[in-house]
Amino acid sequence: MDKETVATISYLSRLAFDKQNEEKITRDLENIIKFVDQLDSIDTSDIEPLKSPLEKTAKTREDKISAQNRKEQFLKNAPDANDDYFLVPRVVE
Repeated sequence: MDKETVATISYLSRLAFDKQNEEKITRDLENIIKFVDQLDSIDTSDIEPLKSPLEKTAKTREDKISAQNRKEQFLKNAPDANDDYFLVPRVVE
C-alpha cells in the first residue's frame, strides 16, 4: 500500500488525514487487509449460504415479570401527580 492508495481511499471515504499520521494509517490499512485475507483460508465448503440473515430463529425464553411495580413510590416523590401520571406545566398551547 502506497501513499497514493491511502490518499485515494481517504478521498473516497471523505476522510482527511494529517501528513504526520499518513505512515500509521498506511500500516493500519495493511493490517486490516491482512486480517480480511485470513478469511480466505477458512473452509466453508460444508456451510450452506444464507438467503437472508433472518433465516435463523431467535432464541425464546419464558416471559416472566422480574421487576416490581413501584408506580406509587415514584408518584409519591413527584412534585405534582394524580393517581396514574406525573403532572407537568403545559408547554405548548
